Amino acid sequence: MMEIRKGSEQDYKAAMLLVVDFTEESLAEYGTYLDPDQLQKTFDAVWKTSFVTVVDEEVVGVLAGHIIEDSCSKLPVYEEIFWFMRRDHREYGLKLLNFVESWCASKGIKRLTMSCMHNSMKEKLFKLYKKLGFRPIETRFIKEIG
Repeated sequence: MMEIRKGSEQDYKAAMLLVVDFTEESLAEYGTYLDPDQLQKTFDAVWKTSFVTVVDEEVVGVLAGHIIEDSCSKLPVYEEIFWFMRRDHREYGLKLLNFVESWCASKGIKRLTMSCMHNSMKEKLFKLYKKLGFRPIETRFIKEIG
């Protein structure tokens, strides 16, 4: 049985492990160092507005984000920070995203932003986001210095 819900205290540890998996999978192509304490701090900051997918009482997906104020319009925006489904349960990923979108609408949140790493999944995610009605608005670049 599959359930999607707001993350609870009982879900926290399993969801955090998924965030570690996400970070390792998405950043591995960049050779980026993962600081566990910083990852924990970031996850803690968004946990109260995070959602999980549970299959047979096991957390298999997480969409974690926070509500911010749009810097131009001042509209409330739900900004996704982590979205990850275990490989063997990725068919539930869109259901999780749709759940979060409905939750946002019920809270009067007018915008939802989703991130996309520029890794091997980029083209697939760009296509998916566009199909779901998202439009690209910004690309960030990073350069190692020093």
